[in-house]
Amino acid sequence: MVKPTRNLLLAAAMIAGLLLIAASFLMSDNSARNRAVTEADKRGNVSAELLASALEREHERFRLATLVLAQDADARAVLAGEDGQRLAAFNKKLEALSRDMGAAAIYLLDTKGLTLASSNWQRPETFVGQNYGFRPYFREALSKGHSEQFALGTVSRRPGLYIARQLKAGGQILGVIVSKVEFDNLEAEWRKAGVTVFATNANGVILITSNRDWRFKTVQPLSQATQSKMLRDLDYGTNPLEVLPLYQNGQVGAVQDADIASKKYAEAVKQLANDWQLHVLTETQDSIRAAVLSSRISVLASLLALFALGLAMIYLRRSAAFRAERNLAIQQRDMSERLVQLNKLAALGQIAAGVGHEINQPLAAISAYTSNAVTFLDRGQPEEARANLTRVIGLASRIGTITAELLGFARKATGTMTSVSLNKVIEGALLLLRDRIATLGAVVHQPKDDALVQAEAVRLEQVLVNLMANALDAGQNGVEINLSIKLEGGFVELTVADNGPGLSTETRVSLFQPFSTTKRDGLGLGLVISRDIMADFGGDLVAATPEQGAAFIMRMRPAP
Repeated sequence: MVKPTRNLLLAAAMIAGLLLIAASFLMSDNSARNRAVTEADKRGNVSAELLASALEREHERFRLATLVLAQDADARAVLAGEDGQRLAAFNKKLEALSRDMGAAAIYLLDTKGLTLASSNWQRPETFVGQNYGFRPYFREALSKGHSEQFALGTVSRRPGLYIARQLKAGGQILGVIVSKVEFDNLEAEWRKAGVTVFATNANGVILITSNRDWRFKTVQPLSQATQSKMLRDLDYGTNPLEVLPLYQNGQVGAVQDADIASKKYAEAVKQLANDWQLHVLTETQDSIRAAVLSSRISVLASLLALFALGLAMIYLRRSAAFRAERNLAIQQRDMSERLVQLNKLAALGQIAAGVGHEINQPLAAISAYTSNAVTFLDRGQPEEARANLTRVIGLASRIGTITAELLGFARKATGTMTSVSLNKVIEGALLLLRDRIATLGAVVHQPKDDALVQAEAVRLEQVLVNLMANALDAGQNGVEINLSIKLEGGFVELTVADNGPGLSTETRVSLFQPFSTTKRDGLGLGLVISRDIMADFGGDLVAATPEQGAAFIMRMRPAP
């Protein structure tokens, strides 16, 4: 009886384990779906807030401009029927305003709807002479003072927002000024940003959209009376005003909907000032699938870890020998990690020891500038002293940058790259090395041309200082350094050549190996770090083979 009872217990444990696993996956999937939908909602609301603000600003700009034009004395004069010269001037004025504001058209109508002046007065499709008395925006502006209508142009057939304002003088209505705004640029920006966004009017008709095929579709069914009125008013031409399939098929929902996880899009809606609404649709299914997959992998990993732990515990209980072997393996692993850490610390220690080598020139310059500043102060020349101390501040900052870059030998630290002038970098290097160049009587030939490269100025200057300092060390008295710039293979190359003894074959083999140096007090890190910096820039540092002396080529990408 013992064995059957044990088998039953084992079966019950297996069933309980399977149920626990299934429950874990169900709970994990549900939590992942909720997180994905919540994240989609956050992204949608943030996008809706930003995009709505941009649309409101654009709308308000044209609304205010039309309001100002309604007060324009020239417009009133034209409506009053003054001389034709003033009419021509007003046409030019509207043309300039339309161009500067980015309006599709600005035009002036009399009380019967006849266009007297227009920004497109010189074009074949001019509005001048056209009668727009049938347009709702004209009738409403004439009766109520202002109106806004989104519709297709009767001439251009291009959609746009018509903003109309009534003009009055002495209590008498003179006419209406109209600005037509087209949102092509705004829609292009939406498409470029990769967002699914559109604006609807109070009836739910899509007016402005990142998807051209959605224009004049609706997000809700319209009554036959509403559609008939829109067709009579020529708002949207002969478009049938059908419900967008996404909404017709129930593929869009709000985050608070119980079945939002089954929808294709989560919708964020922002109310606009003119009874419009901005809709941002954030895709949910791909996000949910990714979140569920990630969650399942995590649950599976946790279950596997628990299973492995259970097996390990069982095995450890059954085998003392295994426990001893496992402990030995742990000790060996700990010892290996300690050796790796000690080796890392030793490398970092040697890199830190190279700081003196890398900052020797800035320190020398700081000493000279400080000494000169004291002399200038003794002579009562504070401005000269201030100039020297300002240079000291810059050099001290440079030392900090160089020290940080030396750590890059162990861990690469990339800074922000910009467009850098090689001539400015050369000038900076010559400033640091000026005393040594003068002491050795060295001659430095600078390039006549300049080039802009993509790099970080301070680190690029550090490489150049290192190469020039090596040339000075190698050449001693009478050394000549030639700096030249050329474009080669899509790269900008700055060559640092000298007339020294050059590089032996043995030296070339280990030239860029850490701690390999021919100098008595050197650590052999300068060239290694310099090449590492050039690699960070997307370039390289190579040793050339000139007939005389040594030459190094700094290869960089040109600035975009």
